[in-house]
Formats: sequence, structure tokens, C-alpha cells
Amino acid sequence: MLGALAALAAVPTFGVDSGLAASAVRKSGKLEAPSDAAFMVFCSDPLIQQVLSQDFHVARRAAAADAKAPLTLTVTVNQQSLKPGVSMAQVAPGAPQVADLIKAAGATPPPLGDTGNQSDQAAVARQLAVQRLQPVDSPMQQIFNQFQGHGDLGPPVPCNQEPNPQPGCIEPTPKPQPGSAGYTGDVQDYLHRTDSAQPFHHDDDKAYDTVIVARASLSGSPDEITVVAVIHPGDEIDEAKKLVGEEIANAVLH
Repeated sequence: MLGALAALAAVPTFGVDSGLAASAVRKSGKLEAPSDAAFMVFCSDPLIQQVLSQDFHVARRAAAADAKAPLTLTVTVNQQSLKPGVSMAQVAPGAPQVADLIKAAGATPPPLGDTGNQSDQAAVARQLAVQRLQPVDSPMQQIFNQFQGHGDLGPPVPCNQEPNPQPGCIEPTPKPQPGSAGYTGDVQDYLHRTDSAQPFHHDDDKAYDTVIVARASLSGSPDEITVVAVIHPGDEIDEAKKLVGEEIANAVLH
């Protein structure tokens, strides 16, 4: 853990991308404390609390039960998906300047007010890329599609929609199952629920970037540090939280 902290010591105030995860982490502000100060940690996120406590323990800076005048490190954490309808007031209440950190981390910050039903263009591009990777129709399906395009056949009827399937009905293409080739998680189901008016549904957070905003302060000090992590779909949120905790510990210990 000390090795990780030493590596972070050279990080500029604005933060860097980490090779430990695909998530991008940025920070601003500072926290200064005496070199011999002991710390007590209060954090609204259990995982970040654990990372900070472990780092202070390894550095022998964790406050013991009989510690005299320990400093209190208070960290508030907010996690929010950047889906349509989200505003900066939800991502970072009372801190609109966090938008600059979100942009620096590679995501488009939401506006101050409600975005309504506007879709995230990055999410649209990701879904279209996945759609291009979907398995193509079977040769028989392609033949029927050609006949249908020339008007030689009526609309094909799936065999499973009739009690007594008629000749010419089309067998539906089996849906890939977990572990089989072509399986893409729940992306396929997600695409099937789209419509022309609203390409993406607001209740599905998996297609959008997630932002973690952590704001840390020390007792008796007016200083504050803000750490922002942007997690792309498919990346590990827990790994990003660990990086956020390391950034805060590094700022306090160095």
C-alpha cells in the first residue's frame, strides 16, 4: 500500500489516469496536515472508508483510542449515472465547479438544470458499435428478406406465433445464452426496448458513464480536496473507488 502511495506522490494536483483500471480519476484542491498528525476517518462510502483506514494504519498515522487531538478526515461521496435527465445538482450538490473535473476525466458534464430526454451521444455511439457486432441473419432468413423486399411474399410469420405452423413460416433465430458465442450480456434486450422518440430508456444506467465525486476536508482547516472518477460501462466501480481513496490518502499524507 505504501508503494502505491509513493507512486501517487508524483501526481500533479489535477490527477492522472491510472493503469490499474480503465476509469479516469481527476482531483483539485489541497489538504495539508502536520507530519505527525493522527487521523480519524469518517466517510459516507464503506469501501473508500476502508481504503483510507488501511492507508493511515500502514503509514502509522491512524488515531489510537488514546490519541491526543487527532484530526478528523470527513469524506462525502456521491455516485451518479450520467443518463438523460441528470443535472449537476445531482452529481455534485453545491459544487458546480466539479463539471471541469468531469470534462477533464473524459466525460461530458451534465448541465446545471434538468436535461430532459436528450440522449448521451457517447452512449448512442457505444450501443451502435455493439449492434454492428450482433450475429447476422441466417441464410434462410436472408432469402425470405429478399423475397419480401420484392413483394413476392407477404410478411413472414414466426412459427412460434401460430398453433399450427404453416409452410413458409420463419423459425426465430435462437438467442445467445450466457457462455455461448455471440452473447453480449443484456445489451440485446436493451436495444429491443428502444423507440424512435427516445433512443435510450432513463431507467437503465448500464449504457452510461458513472461519476463518483468525493469531497474531503480536515477538521480545523478551510482546505478541501475534490476527487472525481469517471467509470465507463463495463468498468469496475469498486476499483475506481479504491483509486479515489488512494488519491485522498496521498493528498493528506504527502
